[in-house]
Amino acid sequence: MPGSVTSVFSEPGDFEAALREEGGLGLLITGRGQFLARLTQVKLHRMRLSAAEEQLSRIAFVAVPADLILVSLPIRGRPGLIWGGSGMRAGEIMTFGPGQHAHSRTDGPSHSGSIWLPAQDLARYGRALIGAPFAVPSAVRSWRSSSAAGRELRQLHRAGTRMAEVRPVILVDAEAAHGLRAPARWRGSVGGANSIL
Repeated sequence: MPGSVTSVFSEPGDFEAALREEGGLGLLITGRGQFLARLTQVKLHRMRLSAAEEQLSRIAFVAVPADLILVSLPIRGRPGLIWGGSGMRAGEIMTFGPGQHAHSRTDGPSHSGSIWLPAQDLARYGRALIGAPFAVPSAVRSWRSSSAAGRELRQLHRAGTRMAEVRPVILVDAEAAHGLRAPARWRGSVGGANSIL
């Protein structure tokens, strides 16, 4: 069922509980100071989006369910997550295949985004985008996208999470959710933007 929620946390335990829906299995705060985090979660028909803004350093253990893909991206020009010791550079995204486990950490204030979608959908969209069979990554992989494609992905992610922050009830309306359209060159080849949602 589509829906969204934006939460602000001042207690690490509450934030850890909310991260369970993001595949989080454990959280350890390593920074000093007042804990503060904000988490926006958006559920659409075939995917989930989330945006996390955190003030203190931390380490988390994440597990990807067996039928999903996790896409992680830094957003708003802030440092993203460090996955398994590898920091994400500007314009880079990381994908985690079904059933993967990984440690993520931050070294201070961070803002990161994630997209969760069924592995079969990624295979279908990938094939439509590149015009050839697309192998769903089975392990952790970093990707350097073209600047335009990476920018469009971040803008689409931002539009979804921003709508959830400003007008959360709108995303329950199917027509409004379909307004989060993919770029024109992506439409038609995968059954229209509606198939994403």
